[in-house]
Amino acid sequence: MQDLLSLIQKLNVSPDKLQELAKAAQDNPFAAMSKVQELGIPPEVLQQILMTVMSNPSALIDLAKQFGADESTIQSVQDGLDKLNGK
Repeated sequence: MQDLLSLIQKLNVSPDKLQELAKAAQDNPFAAMSKVQELGIPPEVLQQILMTVMSNPSALIDLAKQFGADESTIQSVQDGLDKLNGK
């Protein structure tokens, strides 16, 4: 989780904006890409974040809990990760 937190902190993006991005990703992952562009997240950093999450999906859940995400959001993220992993 520390690697993921470090990458996100380097972005200097407010938690509100990150929650906005997470909500957009839940509703429509393709639309979330425009949010990524709005936030100015460089593609190489986004790639690092995605690689970190794919190698350790629980880090994303831990980070969401640390930032105070509600249980329904956390469950939604977990469900999405489960789908990616074929569960």
